[in-house]
Amino acid sequence: MARPSRKKRAFFALYCTECQDTLGIRQENYVIMLNPQNTNPKEFTARKYCPRLRKHTVHKAKQISRSQNK
Repeated sequence: MARPSRKKRAFFALYCTECQDTLGIRQENYVIMLNPQNTNPKEFTARKYCPRLRKHTVHKAKQISRSQNK
């Protein structure tokens, strides 16, 4: 079986929204790959663990530079 093409996928960083609100720092904790055709990255949220706050918080997606999207 042939391997699916990854050209449509792009890298996104997930940053903690609570760290940004309280500390003013956009802490990028996770890197994921999303298909922008199926998922709207501006509306994508996930509950992930924030090591700075030591609890699960809401994380939002931010696209990483195109040089890293190879």
